[in-house]
Amino acid sequence: MRSFLVLCLASISVAEIREFAGGNEIPHDKYIRVVPESISPIEQHYIKTKDGLYVAAAVRKPKGPGPFPVLIHFHGAPGGRGMEQLVGWVRGDHGSPVFERFLREGYMVVVSDYRGGQNLRRLGEATDPEAVTYTDDALAVVDWVRKQPQADAARIHVYGVSLGGDVVMHLIAKTSVRAAVLGAPAPFRFLGAQNRPNEPAAAVQFDPERTAKNIASVATPVLILVGTEDRLIGIDRVLHDQLNQAGRSVRMEIYNRGYHDFVIGPQGQAGRKEPLLDITMLALENTLRFFGELGNRTR
Repeated sequence: MRSFLVLCLASISVAEIREFAGGNEIPHDKYIRVVPESISPIEQHYIKTKDGLYVAAAVRKPKGPGPFPVLIHFHGAPGGRGMEQLVGWVRGDHGSPVFERFLREGYMVVVSDYRGGQNLRRLGEATDPEAVTYTDDALAVVDWVRKQPQADAARIHVYGVSLGGDVVMHLIAKTSVRAAVLGAPAPFRFLGAQNRPNEPAAAVQFDPERTAKNIASVATPVLILVGTEDRLIGIDRVLHDQLNQAGRSVRMEIYNRGYHDFVIGPQGQAGRKEPLLDITMLALENTLRFFGELGNRTR
């Protein structure tokens, strides 16, 4: 895996945005099923949310008593994937190396579901402030994790991909965790932006008032990961710039030839080509390095 780190030498740091070379396909076989279920069995949990709905979460823990740092993952659209899909992801059934890599680093891994988000054309619309949304589901999951005896409540990290990135941004506007990672996020609702993929950042129309209000409560350091072939790269730049202008701790990393959710790798999505790329492994190592750079920061 160290061989992928040489790509860091090709990185270019401009302010808070870094660019990385790569984008070549690699075999995934040696990176999956490396943590036997006999050592880290998959636990299936249903977590009660604000309105009594139960949200599914698949959990794996390192061997030992803990307490362990935690990675909570929120997948892309749509919500409501169900336990079977979550179990497949956390086990690496489709070729993604990410969750087992965190397990090997001593993290408790929680792959969580959430409600809604199916109507992608209306994602930028404001929600009724009294409505129960996927933000409440995410909050319920974080609160549940904080109460687990094997979880280190001071070292909770959240990771959202695509629509899961919007879930995470709303989450960290409501509660603070140690760090947040956004993989190819789709923060349309958070920014009040119109869903227009492939727009350059300068053309993205968003709601400055809603954005400022949401960002005002964000205290969690944020890492944004996106590929050059991602149609959401424009809105992701806007999210980075708005966080940066508000004085928040944010870093954006752009990876050459990265497709929309390359950061997770193969997920078994129907009709999609999802190869494992060298930049998937590099982004994974950079994420772990980002967590390490936080030092003893707990909130």
